[in-house]
Amino acid sequence: MKKSILYIASLLIAAVGFSACDDDKAMPPMPIPGEGQDIPATNTTILELKEAFNDSQTFSYNVEIGEKAAGSHYIISGKIVSSAEAGNIYKNLMIEDETAGLTISVDQTKLYQTYKIGQTLTIDCTGLYIGAYGNCMQLGTVPQEGRLYPGRIPEEEFAERAIVHGIPGAVAPEVVTVPEVDAARQDNQQFLAMQSRLVKFENMEFENPGEPLAVQGQSTSRYAFDENGNRIQLYNSGYSSIWANTLPSGKGSIVGILSYYNRDWQILLVDLAGLEGFSGSTAPVESVFAESFASGQGEFTIENDNLPSGLQYIWSADSRYACMKASAFANNNNYASSSYLISPEIDLTGYTDVKASFEQALNYYADIDAAKRESTFEVRVVGGEWETIEIPVFPSSLSWTFMSTGQMDLSKYAGKKIQVAFHYTSDTKAGTWEVKNLKINGFK
Repeated sequence: MKKSILYIASLLIAAVGFSACDDDKAMPPMPIPGEGQDIPATNTTILELKEAFNDSQTFSYNVEIGEKAAGSHYIISGKIVSSAEAGNIYKNLMIEDETAGLTISVDQTKLYQTYKIGQTLTIDCTGLYIGAYGNCMQLGTVPQEGRLYPGRIPEEEFAERAIVHGIPGAVAPEVVTVPEVDAARQDNQQFLAMQSRLVKFENMEFENPGEPLAVQGQSTSRYAFDENGNRIQLYNSGYSSIWANTLPSGKGSIVGILSYYNRDWQILLVDLAGLEGFSGSTAPVESVFAESFASGQGEFTIENDNLPSGLQYIWSADSRYACMKASAFANNNNYASSSYLISPEIDLTGYTDVKASFEQALNYYADIDAAKRESTFEVRVVGGEWETIEIPVFPSSLSWTFMSTGQMDLSKYAGKKIQVAFHYTSDTKAGTWEVKNLKINGFK
């Protein structure tokens, strides 16, 4: 497999200082990390360590690493290929040697300040634990109570066991294809070797360009595919500093850590530099308007086109489920009705590529087709006529389970002042419609 250089780490720069007198004096050279330390000799490759303790039939397990031989410890070394600076990788270090990659779980924040991409990490593994989380092998310590996979190594213990040495610099990702990594699952040695490596997928395209990398506060799966339609998962943290940046359009390369969870390969971006050559922008999407309805109807107003005499209201706030609810069923009667839940003015001046989404639950309609007709999301330019917007993701059956609508395109309204509305109607059978977490986003 070919290699491609990715400069994802800064080179160490020599410092120059000036004295208070007229003569310039060069400062002494900066020390090289690990220089002068007693670094134990590596006696085990990463692949050898994995194979020695691998249980390919169990998705989550742990094994304590004993002595390699009488009085001999398992010593491994590898280049650091990950960084937690962007927050997309949390309390994990990924290293690799010529044989395989390995995830090391460490209970330390800001690992990137001490352990930098391109440096070599030598670690004494004897006395630690190795196992798998979701069938991806990792090095750690005693598992937490109730968990089967290794726990995080305490910061102090890791500092005693691991020696970082060498200067940070360029790292070459291995260029792979989706079929190649899929095939590796059928060969246990290749499967172990591929995990936790820095890899590069070329000529890739995202399924939903323009969506943020993740939902804020949630781990989120996005998907990319190659020119033959082979798909792979991009797994992003909603707590990272890059979650709001968007999936670019066009074709390009994806560089990241190749991980695995249960039955799927995952790409973990180190940072935005891992999205190379795409024609579209990764600029973060901005929130234009949001209303959760957790505390009632907010600034929304209610306009009833048809409020039958048997009803006092159609829309109401449901504090138990933190939503707004519409129904024209009361006193065991179904009423014909029509009612709008209308937003305040929303100013889209300066925004492009505007998208809206909300969560909904629908029940008691005649059927799901009736629910689609009688619960619509509508938009108007302030003072204009209402237009129904197609909801791309609609529940396939009636239930109380909330489901996201997916991204509804409002780009035709970019640059205008608008209102949105939830329009509830009923005829012979009055259903119940619950809505929450309305979000309107765009680029500025």
